[in-house]
Amino acid sequence: MESFTHDGVGTMIVDEKLESLREATSDDVGGVLQLIEPFEKDGTLVKRDRTEIERDIGHYTVIEHDGVIFGCAALYPYPEARTAEMAHSRFLLRCRGKAMASASSSASSNAPSAGLDTIFVLTTRTMHWFIKRGFAQVDADWLPEARKRKYNWDRRSQVLVKKLT
Repeated sequence: MESFTHDGVGTMIVDEKLESLREATSDDVGGVLQLIEPFEKDGTLVKRDRTEIERDIGHYTVIEHDGVIFGCAALYPYPEARTAEMAHSRFLLRCRGKAMASASSSASSNAPSAGLDTIFVLTTRTMHWFIKRGFAQVDADWLPEARKRKYNWDRRSQVLVKKLT
């Protein structure tokens, strides 16, 4: 018996692209919430409520496969410090690492045109992934003042920075 999945086991012929990377819209809020919920429950991500996602959806980039959102990244600017925070959700399947790199690249590619010199991430579990992609670890004191006030010292997130210029 042959089994077809969203990952493409089997053979499928289509006349359009099944996977796309795009800016999120208000129609994507439910998909983003569904994607990040397991990571919020296990403590990987900080809990975000629907109102927060709806308010910030313009900062999000999503990766969609056959109509299903399976990855996202958000870029929150701190223009006074010429930097932005890239918030991300890890993918449910390890084989999506290249797609996550695409989402990260897409989210950060708009940063230089916005007058930003760096992007940063806070992570408790995926530090190695970012280091392999050009990020360097810094002390939490490096964070912009507005972000430092919201930093949760109990989580002990690692701060990683990537220079864009």
